[in-house]
Amino acid sequence: MSVIPICMLAVTAAVLALTLRQKNGEIALLLTVACAVMLLAEVLGSASEIIQTVRGIVSASGVSTGYLAILLKVIGICLLTEFTANTCRDAGSSALASNVTLAGKLMATAAALPLYADILNVVTALLTKRM
Repeated sequence: MSVIPICMLAVTAAVLALTLRQKNGEIALLLTVACAVMLLAEVLGSASEIIQTVRGIVSASGVSTGYLAILLKVIGICLLTEFTANTCRDAGSSALASNVTLAGKLMATAAALPLYADILNVVTALLTKRM
């Protein structure tokens, strides 16, 4: 699916939700969430192509594949957090959306900790070689 049908579906759902919100807010929210889930499922369908491309780049560069797992985990956390926070905002719960965003930031940082440790080890090894 190209970006044009995705945008058309999103705009159509947004206009319908705006129209329905005046009469029935619950149906409008369900329509918005259903559309978001459909769009997310469609986009995630092409994730295998992205993963294959990133794997090719990682294998060509000689970087550890463990870094690829960290990268994909952090990207997944960011996407899921953004989707959830936007859904919460659309439901009128901005405080919950802010908490979800904070939790996502903390989880992404925690997932990347092994990368930070490896960087620190490289820096330490470089510094001890120079002395």
